[in-house]
Amino acid sequence: MTATEGGTKVGLYAVTVIGRDGPGAVAEITRAVSGGGVVGDSSMSLLSGHLAMTLVVSAGQSGDLLSESLTRGIPGLAVTVTDLTPPPVISPAAAGTRDAAPSSSPASAEITDTDPTGISYALTLHGPSGSDALPATTGLLAEAGCAVTSMTTRVAGNLFVLVADVELPAQADVASLMRAMAAALDGYRIAFRPADPAVM
Repeated sequence: MTATEGGTKVGLYAVTVIGRDGPGAVAEITRAVSGGGVVGDSSMSLLSGHLAMTLVVSAGQSGDLLSESLTRGIPGLAVTVTDLTPPPVISPAAAGTRDAAPSSSPASAEITDTDPTGISYALTLHGPSGSDALPATTGLLAEAGCAVTSMTTRVAGNLFVLVADVELPAQADVASLMRAMAAALDGYRIAFRPADPAVM
């Protein structure tokens, strides 16, 4: 969300950096990004020897300028900057529709009021590599109304490993989901347990 600090508009950006990993690569990236703004959430993974890192950054400059400065600051790595700032909300009066009937918002209120609190689970999956385990797993989770909040997969030889944090609706049938996963992923070891609250 755009804010103003000392008369300067501050934008919110997602900075994605991808390239071959090497000693000091993460330190180089974080120094460069911190030099262009304030880093919030971040995530880093190694994917087949390549570093993939995403950082959410608040910066008092445009996304284009931030991208240019980061590309110069961390050469040899692919940098993408995505603007996360939502567009401004234009009121009916400002849009020239002063006489239009005000839009009611019962639908929005209903969604907010009836949306139950989700339940967090940790999912781990071990089995043979080279199969469609990933799309099968995520498809079953989606059918159950489950939101994936983080996920990591690894392939080591013939072994495929998936670790994910997911959030199920309060009314979800966990037993049915487990049975569906066991049937679709025969030969895989599946563990699905309530997640411990994160302590920051």
